[in-house]
Amino acid sequence: MQKFLSNMSARALWACGAAALFILVIIARLVYLQIIVADTYAAQAEAQRTCEVEVSAKRGAIYDRNGNVLAMSVDATTVYVNPSQIVDAEAAADILVQMLGGDRSSYLTALTKQNVTFAYVYRKCDVEKAASLKQLYKDLQAKVIAGTASSNPLTGIYFLADSKRVYPYSEIGGQIIGYVGVDGHGLSGLELEYDTILSGTDGEIVTEKGKGGISIPGGVVSQVDAVDGQDIVVSLDINLQQALEEALTSNVSASGAASGYGAVVDGATGEIYACASLPLYNLSSVNTSLSGSSTCKAISNVYEPGSCFKVVTATALLDSGLAGLEEDIEVPASLVIYDHTIKDSFVHDADTEDWTLKQVIAKSSNIGISLFSQRLGYADFYGYIKKYGFGSKTGVDFPGEAAGILANYSNWSPIQRANISFGQGISVTTLQLTSFFGAIINQGVYCQPHFLIAEPHSDSTLSYSSQQICASLTASKVIKACEAVVKSGGSATDVNIDGYQLAGKTGTAQIADGSGGYLPDSYTYSFVGFLTNTNSKLTCAISIGQPTTSVTPAKDAFKSVMRSAIDLYQITNN
Repeated sequence: MQKFLSNMSARALWACGAAALFILVIIARLVYLQIIVADTYAAQAEAQRTCEVEVSAKRGAIYDRNGNVLAMSVDATTVYVNPSQIVDAEAAADILVQMLGGDRSSYLTALTKQNVTFAYVYRKCDVEKAASLKQLYKDLQAKVIAGTASSNPLTGIYFLADSKRVYPYSEIGGQIIGYVGVDGHGLSGLELEYDTILSGTDGEIVTEKGKGGISIPGGVVSQVDAVDGQDIVVSLDINLQQALEEALTSNVSASGAASGYGAVVDGATGEIYACASLPLYNLSSVNTSLSGSSTCKAISNVYEPGSCFKVVTATALLDSGLAGLEEDIEVPASLVIYDHTIKDSFVHDADTEDWTLKQVIAKSSNIGISLFSQRLGYADFYGYIKKYGFGSKTGVDFPGEAAGILANYSNWSPIQRANISFGQGISVTTLQLTSFFGAIINQGVYCQPHFLIAEPHSDSTLSYSSQQICASLTASKVIKACEAVVKSGGSATDVNIDGYQLAGKTGTAQIADGSGGYLPDSYTYSFVGFLTNTNSKLTCAISIGQPTTSVTPAKDAFKSVMRSAIDLYQITNN
């Protein structure tokens, strides 16, 4: 009997232990479900019974300096689908193609997606097209209700108020304005540079859905309103921009050239009035625009400036006091530096001639500027070039700017130093060159080039750097040398505009082949300059690569742009 009781007691203990263990397991499971993974499961449950739809913010507009709208957002409609509700994907796709256009296979992909309750059908559709599709849905649904149709193939198609970007001037200024992707964010140009300001903050609508993923009427769980972006005003003048683009296009076409870059900058402020390169970028048909057209090569590409750079060397000589504008120097017909021979592009009347620094610039003498530059030590010459803004980015508010190429002076050979003095062996951007010449007409004060000039809806104050890169007296002397370029005996007498005094510099540079040499018979022709007898400090630079005719495209394009500026701003003589 005692043994029986002992066995009963052991079994009871085992049963109690098992029961306790079971209870502990249940408690542990409850703790795990209600505390440890509660948030995860709640989120999963929420996701199963709700649908999140992004509401795009309306993007701010971009205006030019005269208030012309360069980019703006207009009402649009985004069409989306709950694929689980589609009863006939083939029929629905046919209707969508008929009503909205587009690709049938893309529609079918959206309509037949598995295990999702949301898919985009057509983002940022024209309001009128979407309204027609919505009306067709209502008409088909009325037939179902009336019993004359068994189903509505558009069941599951929904509409969301949206906005889309439009560009009133199409390709004019397209590279600078830039482009916005379907997600509403900038992809290039100023649209990308100022995306944070322009884009605003997207909102979100969370709605409840019932069986089969069908949205419950009025079942809005939460809604976060979109915060619209802010407008900006930029320095472009769309009319001068058009004049620049037309001048580049016509002169590149007439000369059979391969490329054309141009920029117009106000030397007094650094504001960029126009900037372009060919081919142009059409914002109304970006998908069919030529490859590379979205990049403004006047900012992003570098080239050897050729004789335009002689003005940089002359500025350094004058500012250092190592040469005078009217100082004579013997200029031979050729100059040998080690085994390298430097020649001029024109025939000397005598084997050796005495020319002043001003004449060297006016006649564009490689030999003359090389001899003058020998007065500058390597480190000093390099320092002046850097001070004048070459070999470094300008800091312009635009994506993809190139810094140019300037080897450190410690690696220069005598022939390299000579070559750099007349613009060979150094690479610059069109914007860098324009900005430097802008400082010359601005009494030696360099203003950082920029596009943004106002944020109408912001309290922020815009400011840009400026610095005296050469003495005012030096700048005045350089202007006189540049005036001699377009006067009798100079290299650009055909640039003159009746009634106005121009000043500038021509440039002819071989095109590098990428392997340390130069392409045969391939040149970039440039002209950069300004008006000197007016209050305007607009500076224009034009570079045209590989023309195949004897036409002077860079000078002709410059002259055309400056005439347009004179007319647009009614520039008069002092």
